[in-house]
Amino acid sequence: MSAVERFSDPQPLQLAGAECVAFVGDDETHGVVASVTQQFFDEPVVRDGDTSDALAFLSEAPAPKVLIVDIGDNTSPLSAMLSLTTAFTDDTRLIGIGELNDISLYRELTGAGVTDYLVKPITEKALAAALERAEEPIASASQGTEPAEAKRVVVIGARGGVGASTLAVNFAWLFAEEHGQRTTLVDLDLEFGTVALSLDLEPTRGLREALENPSRIDGLFISSATARLTDNLSVMATEENLSGEITFSSDAIEVLFEALGKTNDCVVVDLPRPALGLRQQTLRSATHVILVTELGLSGLRDTIRLLGNVEEASPKAKVTVIANRGGGDQQAMRLPDFQKALGRKVDLLVPEEPKAFNEAANTGKPLVHFAARSKAAKALQKVVGDLMGKRAKVQKKKVKGGPKKSLFSLGKRS
Repeated sequence: MSAVERFSDPQPLQLAGAECVAFVGDDETHGVVASVTQQFFDEPVVRDGDTSDALAFLSEAPAPKVLIVDIGDNTSPLSAMLSLTTAFTDDTRLIGIGELNDISLYRELTGAGVTDYLVKPITEKALAAALERAEEPIASASQGTEPAEAKRVVVIGARGGVGASTLAVNFAWLFAEEHGQRTTLVDLDLEFGTVALSLDLEPTRGLREALENPSRIDGLFISSATARLTDNLSVMATEENLSGEITFSSDAIEVLFEALGKTNDCVVVDLPRPALGLRQQTLRSATHVILVTELGLSGLRDTIRLLGNVEEASPKAKVTVIANRGGGDQQAMRLPDFQKALGRKVDLLVPEEPKAFNEAANTGKPLVHFAARSKAAKALQKVVGDLMGKRAKVQKKKVKGGPKKSLFSLGKRS
């Protein structure tokens, strides 16, 4: 039997070693794929199947150089392809074939690591062109060219109530909507986190499972555990029952960051202080740490302690110290005195604007979106601009799928 003939044998082991393997769902597509792949590969294999068959094959055999998968009958093409991209290394090129002609889907798929996406009915010319394009990244990879690593921005408060969660929400929004970065905001306070609440989102499910059983983390899992706020911004936040103890796996954060990095340019994490193991894991994996404090003796003491912790856990991370609510009547220390005792400069003093922050919170929108011209918003814009680099190009566009008006009033900043 020829390698490109139709066959229904469910056992994939005999396909191991093939340079190109394809799983297709109809006769017309099968004929085109079989004809074209023979021109590019010595022994291509084309068989009946879909993403589930491709995953079964990848679980038992080495990934081929090129994998072609028919997702025409799948109700969620992006989730289906994401589950495949996490199952092999960057050396494999994945080409999807579907029925939905949507440029947004194409961009999402290619942005998530899919090499190409072709719409049925496919032609020999279109598939040949896709296979030719697939060879270019392989050549670059052999020369040591690798995709840029996603930023891992960890926001942590020196003390409770300093506004770290509020700033984390605003930073994530700026990365996504001002700088066009595909961003996921993760709230690691699984019991008392306020990220979903402040954005008027329903808490998602799955984050606890990811931290306790990181082996379950894949593209499909990430997709189901995140809520899409805008085209570029997703949120991963949960609200766990207070009666159950949460046990974190020792490698959970790194596995989660790696999975999120496959589909994001930036991951922003709102990190609680109390959970020692979780805090250390997250800081070790951070590329940037933003430490939020207040100008007072207790804020000074705990900022000094946390800076030491960050330096020990993540010595290569870029550290930014922000004093929140600066300049108000309740400010306990003058900035020069605080900096002298701290032994380093405070990178940013966020102006005290309680009215603007409260009004933004009551509408379920970040301050930088609700009151973009406020002094505090401009200060936060500068922080993200610095993290993006001086040459960062701000995206001036109308936000699609932005937060809806809240059904409740929070009344104060988180």
